[in-house]
Amino acid sequence: MRTRGRVRCVVMLGVGAALTGCAGSAPPAGESSPAEVAPAADCAVRETLEAFGTGGRADLPPAPAAGTVPAGFEPVAAVECRMPEITVLPAPEPRQLLEPGELSVPGAEDPGDLQPGETLPGGAVVAPGDTAPVPPLADVAPAPAPAPTPGTSVDVVRLEGDLDPLLQQLARPDVPASPDQACMAMFQVVPVLYLLDAHDRAVRVRWPRDACGFLLGGAHESLAGLRETSRTTITLP
Repeated sequence: MRTRGRVRCVVMLGVGAALTGCAGSAPPAGESSPAEVAPAADCAVRETLEAFGTGGRADLPPAPAAGTVPAGFEPVAAVECRMPEITVLPAPEPRQLLEPGELSVPGAEDPGDLQPGETLPGGAVVAPGDTAPVPPLADVAPAPAPAPTPGTSVDVVRLEGDLDPLLQQLARPDVPASPDQACMAMFQVVPVLYLLDAHDRAVRVRWPRDACGFLLGGAHESLAGLRETSRTTITLP
């Protein structure tokens, strides 16, 4: 019987870190059971929101049990339930406001172009020696802000390529905690990942953890060698 040393949490705050429960309180290291084989990969599950740090939803179904790749299951692709990428748009150019006396009549680029007695837009009449008056700014109502989309968006990303580096990472054992293990209380996004066989049957993999319950180094990076072949965005209510 394997025992695990007591884990102490060291609370640290920094960029990308958020207070959570002690990561070292993960289940004891040991042999993992084979994953449940499902008919297809499903990202619309409670575990997806838990991985994003938004908490589980009781009205969502649970994901298939995660574990090791079962014997006889031959993966040919992977599906990751991924947080959508955030695109930062440039700020709009500030609107230019004309000062009193500035030229504002289209086509009259020089005050000399204005003729006495000329009627300007809005009914104003040019008197001798006048320049173009500034027409009042129209009361234009600002465009309404787009209505917020309820729910959480999730990108369902299919990945293909050489799966061997990923499978080697997934096959590594957990690292057991040492006595009086000290761990940071820090949130880490753990990818919800399925492996698919040639018939699109899916198994949800369990990622190997270190002594504090975080991903082993190189585990997440093993996905970088795969190429994205499709992406679908779904919204969880």
